[in-house]
Amino acid sequence: MQTARAIGYRIGELAALTGLGWVHLAQGRYGLATDYHTQVLETARATNCRIGELTALNGLGWVHYLLGEYGAATRCHTQALQAARATGHRHGELLALNGLGSIHHAQNRYDRATECYTQALETARATGDRGGEFASLTGLGGVHHAQGRYGLAIDCFGQILGLACETGDRNYQLEALLGLGRAHHATGHPHPALASYQHALALARNLNQPADEARAHDGLAHAHYALGRHDRARQHWQHAQRLLAALAVFEPAV
Repeated sequence: MQTARAIGYRIGELAALTGLGWVHLAQGRYGLATDYHTQVLETARATNCRIGELTALNGLGWVHYLLGEYGAATRCHTQALQAARATGHRHGELLALNGLGSIHHAQNRYDRATECYTQALETARATGDRGGEFASLTGLGGVHHAQGRYGLAIDCFGQILGLACETGDRNYQLEALLGLGRAHHATGHPHPALASYQHALALARNLNQPADEARAHDGLAHAHYALGRHDRARQHWQHAQRLLAALAVFEPAV
């Protein structure tokens, strides 16, 4: 970034600032993420770079969403969506639609969330964007589950699992298994729920992701409890509590 600034290479500066913004967002450093995405937005507007502008707006939208600032998040993603469609930037459109879907989902606006995720899924498949397809299907699965449409949720998470196995994406395999476990448990089928959660636990351990291990243990506890195996359920909840305590996370795992 310093080199790009020193030689006046604004495109390189934008790329560096954008990368730093997304890295800090992924690491939960929301203040720094906001600073970098804001710099991108200001630089992009000063140089009339619409793609940089919409990328920054999507980044800021996700920061606001994760901070629970849904009004600001909606404004950012809506502006990003408009800019993406005006410039034909399909990836930016996809990010904005998934962002808006997440905001609507968080506010229990399930019909609007479904509409956004469905449009995002269509865009992802039309452009061959597998990451966008994973995100859209995950969002749809979550919305269907929240509405009690468990069959549709199972279909979405099953598609995710198939795609993730095909591409070797173990994190989405994990998310799919957890989603399937929740849906099977909600429909009163603890045995397939157990199988899904057991596979998820093994994956989480292999990936060395203790927070996800805790989610799998919590799911296993619920499934065992439904089967009347209260001692085994207690053991899994204790495992989850220990993992979360070590991470200083004090909220439900699932």
